[in-house]
Amino acid sequence: MNRYERQEILPEVGVAGQGRLRAARVLVVGAGGLAATVLPLLTAAGVGRITLVDGDRVEQSNLHRQTLFSEADQGRFKAEVAAARCRALNSEIAVAGLSQVLTAENAQALVAQADVVLDCADSYAASYILSDTCLAQHKPLISASVLGFSGYVGGFCGGAPSLRALF
Repeated sequence: MNRYERQEILPEVGVAGQGRLRAARVLVVGAGGLAATVLPLLTAAGVGRITLVDGDRVEQSNLHRQTLFSEADQGRFKAEVAAARCRALNSEIAVAGLSQVLTAENAQALVAQADVVLDCADSYAASYILSDTCLAQHKPLISASVLGFSGYVGGFCGGAPSLRALF
């Protein structure tokens, strides 16, 4: 039995689509509440390489919405814990957890290594850095943000207008 059999039987995915997922490189910036939803799904789908960037540590006050973490993880770097959880979910993929803050200096190299970038950060500064970098490198950026009971998700750059152009 093939781990991805149920995906491969979908005509929109098939064996070729699963091969593209296996070859995909995704950069996820932020390991909080948004990433807690997206990371297990990318992992289970068989995305070949996930790089996760977040310089924060797990805090008790976030556990209600950052469901990748447990009480025992308090004080540990989010990127390291989340990467380990993803590797435990699917040993067939590569997951790197980088415990660092996204900056204009490191964004160039991080984005260059990705096919698509997911902005799950809690920072307008990080969102604008990603937008500017993705626009310059012609990489697609999926950005999301939640505040209270409101939020947005959108696709930017990579042939579409930048996040900066909209906001």
